[in-house]
Amino acid sequence: IFRDIAEQLSGRGDRQTRRSGALGEPTGASREWEFGDTDPWDVTRTVSNAVLRTISESDEPSMVSREMARDGVRIDVRDVEVAETEARTQAAVVLLVDTSFSMEMEGRWTPMKRTAIALNHLISTRFRSDELHLIAFGRYARSIDIAELTGLQPRMEQGTNLHHALLLAQRHLRRFPNAQPVVLVVTDGEPTAHLDPSGEPFFFYPPHPQTIALTVRELDHVSRFGAQVTFFRLGEDPGLAHFMDQIARRIGGRVVAPDVDGLGAAVVGDYLRSRRGRRG
Repeated sequence: IFRDIAEQLSGRGDRQTRRSGALGEPTGASREWEFGDTDPWDVTRTVSNAVLRTISESDEPSMVSREMARDGVRIDVRDVEVAETEARTQAAVVLLVDTSFSMEMEGRWTPMKRTAIALNHLISTRFRSDELHLIAFGRYARSIDIAELTGLQPRMEQGTNLHHALLLAQRHLRRFPNAQPVVLVVTDGEPTAHLDPSGEPFFFYPPHPQTIALTVRELDHVSRFGAQVTFFRLGEDPGLAHFMDQIARRIGGRVVAPDVDGLGAAVVGDYLRSRRGRRG
């Protein structure tokens, strides 16, 4: 999944995203090179690996040293190790994904999952100082881990409760007050649900004015954290487009409208863009 998304990022010319891993100080550890790695090579380990591999693969090990002295060491991709680095700053990242039934009906369910898996993989393997939190929202919202989201099945459930999702997002941001907050929202519908004072979800379509007002209030709260908020608008719903354009102007956010096949690259690319903005 991540390889496909990396290729899409490369194909659209965002060359800097391929360099975004090399942002911090070396940890002293090294690891095997993986596709997409941008950390610097550990030259000593790489050359040592090449020498050991050459010796182990040779039919006449006694001749190897003379051949290497004459021809040099030939490095294979299997030999390469990179020096691990740590980011100089930490981000508290929240990915909010719409799990209302329209996502399944319009063929957006699987791409949404692939996107979450790719972002989780990237952060857990290359940007381990960042803290990712996943929130799924339909009639109501809930925090969810990547394994549960991967196995999540669509339900015949109406409602897009972005209000509740933003309340949960703020809990995560409060846990990391010194981190850069990054909020990524993937949805294909206007807010049509909110939590009432009793904690129960209220649903109404077309969107009820109170639902819109409460959702906007929580977006204002998120913006006060200093969060970089990006909305990923799926589909051509004019009501959703109007809502996102208005709120993005209000809080200084961004709206991206990828096609469904480009969703993963759009989300990962935006996360990497936010990281470049945090270079020290």
